[in-house]
Amino acid sequence: MSSIKEQHLSEAEIHKFIGLIGLKRAAPGRYSALLVANLLGGALSGRQNPSTIVHEIELLEMGALGQFKAPIQNKRPPLKGLWHKHYLQDGLASIAMNVDKGLKRFGMPFFDQKIEEAKAAGETRYVDPTDIPALVDDIVSGNRQRLAEQQALSGEWIIFAKYEGQNYYLTIATHDKGTHQHVREQIEQVCCVEFPFLSQLLADAEES
Repeated sequence: MSSIKEQHLSEAEIHKFIGLIGLKRAAPGRYSALLVANLLGGALSGRQNPSTIVHEIELLEMGALGQFKAPIQNKRPPLKGLWHKHYLQDGLASIAMNVDKGLKRFGMPFFDQKIEEAKAAGETRYVDPTDIPALVDDIVSGNRQRLAEQQALSGEWIIFAKYEGQNYYLTIATHDKGTHQHVREQIEQVCCVEFPFLSQLLADAEES
């Protein structure tokens, strides 16, 4: 919420922002002020394109997966009972996360191909400097495309609740479990006031 206040945006400007990014159209009446503040803060700082997150919300509303794995219900406190769906965070951190995942899952297909070609020719070959751009492209872009085709890209989290057959979009969060208690506190302070059913949903989850 501080990002909104620090920029001294009027209520009309905030509503305009919500309309411009498509959030009101995607989930009318089912998005929190906390989510809006996070999206606006990311946009004003230049750290995150809010349309990327809204696009994933639109896919959720359509029941489509896009390039990410299916939404997951959190099974452990402090976010137990809530759901999360991945979105692709802007910046190098997100690229690095998926490069690492791609390497673990697929290795380096271009490099493997070169080895097989050398074996077939009965030759000992070394990686030539001219091969480096293609090797890097395969590790970064090639593996990213392979992850996307398997709906296995990783990103940060859109946190939402399910209630009476609909999704209520609460906030965004990172994989870092050390931040999740703070996220839970924000949800209790803001989202539970906006959506009264949420307090009982969280209480029931803790008891289960």
